[in-house]
Amino acid sequence: MGGIKADTQWSDIDKSRLFCIGTVMYSALTVALHPLTVAKIRRQTQTTPSNSSSGTFLNNISQYYRGLGVVVSLAIPARFIYISTLEYSRELVDTNARQFISKTYNNEIRNLLPLVTPFAGGVAGGLAAVSSQLIVVPMDVLSQKLMVMEDSVYKEKGSTIKVARSIIKTEGWRGLYKGFGLSLFTSLPAGSIWWATYAGCKDKLLGLYGDPDVCVKNDAIRSIPLVARQGIIQVASAFSAAVAASVLTQPLDTIKTRLQVGKAGSMKPNSSLLSVAKELTSTSGLYIGLLPRIAHMGIWGSVLSCAY
Repeated sequence: MGGIKADTQWSDIDKSRLFCIGTVMYSALTVALHPLTVAKIRRQTQTTPSNSSSGTFLNNISQYYRGLGVVVSLAIPARFIYISTLEYSRELVDTNARQFISKTYNNEIRNLLPLVTPFAGGVAGGLAAVSSQLIVVPMDVLSQKLMVMEDSVYKEKGSTIKVARSIIKTEGWRGLYKGFGLSLFTSLPAGSIWWATYAGCKDKLLGLYGDPDVCVKNDAIRSIPLVARQGIIQVASAFSAAVAASVLTQPLDTIKTRLQVGKAGSMKPNSSLLSVAKELTSTSGLYIGLLPRIAHMGIWGSVLSCAY
């Protein structure tokens, strides 16, 4: 299985169909998963990390959809940029790496063929994550400020335009890109880890249980239809990747969120990266909001991978 090329290539995909159907699918998925994002952000920005319920549970369902408008309007173009960069670069890296290795007579290098798939996924995931940040960072800054507003403040200032004007007035246009460097530094390893882990797990599991040419010895697994097995493998690989990427990058994500937004109930974000990191470290708050992030990343990745 190590030398087999990836099953779906960017050149094989109908781009117009993908993006037309994708617009509807991504919008619906964004709406469905938005409460997880709100729960994560409120947990990360709450004043007392030890109180797990105060930052997660809200009074009514509408509070779980604050900031949804700006997220939907900006997430779609950002996602198109992400997918195009991801798939084009993954196919390019995968093809060239396999061609290079297949031409060499060095057995040690040829033994690297099983690593091509996770390597290509990691490189492509990192490039895709970086390319989408020009849109993602302003979207995060605006939507997250709406998510953490107190009810009284939200009634008066709870619109994207008012929040944007307030940021530009007090911090200039640079305020919309607050935490941009840290966001890049977070998205690059997160994207690389997710896609490398996903590609590696899927490649290995398909070779063991999802290849029609391979005889599965376990009777219970063999009784499961091949299509169902392949679907289970995709979901398992996606959630394995979500756990790995979330656990390894959660501290950076928490610091980034607190730097961009500040504490819940405050419209004024913290200005110092070091002070934010020091405060979170002293209160054991670096991994706050981890479970909602794993759930969001796992579900999103499962749907994204199955869409092909």
